[in-house]
Amino acid sequence: MLPMRCFRWWILPFIFGQLNIHYARAAWPLPNMSSIQLLGLFADAANTSEPTEFSTHSCAMFKAALVLSQQYNMKIDGQFIGWQAAQTGGNAIGALRSTCQAVATANIIGIVGPAFSRESSIIAAFAHSDNIPAISYAATNPGLSDRNAYPSFYRTVASDAAVTLAVVAWK
Repeated sequence: MLPMRCFRWWILPFIFGQLNIHYARAAWPLPNMSSIQLLGLFADAANTSEPTEFSTHSCAMFKAALVLSQQYNMKIDGQFIGWQAAQTGGNAIGALRSTCQAVATANIIGIVGPAFSRESSIIAAFAHSDNIPAISYAATNPGLSDRNAYPSFYRTVASDAAVTLAVVAWK
């Protein structure tokens, strides 16, 4: 009976260890499967081997949305939507460089990202000049809500001004 009891105590940490995995692997759609593509901009620091947790989650959500679009048979001109992902290095010039490279080499129909407001203002202006919609998943600068200045820019989170008003009204 003693060996069985020891085995139970050995297997328990193993099971909990499997539940606490920091990095998951998944089979994502191939990026070059279509000539119609979305560009995802993520805030990994340039020249790093380890992505940040925020960047990893953001990129996974981007790819998951594309998987869902395929499962629901969403197509543009008879083609599924492909993707490209690029690192911004956390700065506006890095974001602009990555965007210019992608737009020059592929048929980019939309931009998802970047995460930071300082990058988003430049990418939003660039996207508008090329008639490409851009949506940020984390930019909160209230100035980005100006539809006259950024007519092609959208966001998924509230601006700092809206959050501040809600906090003040709550108190």
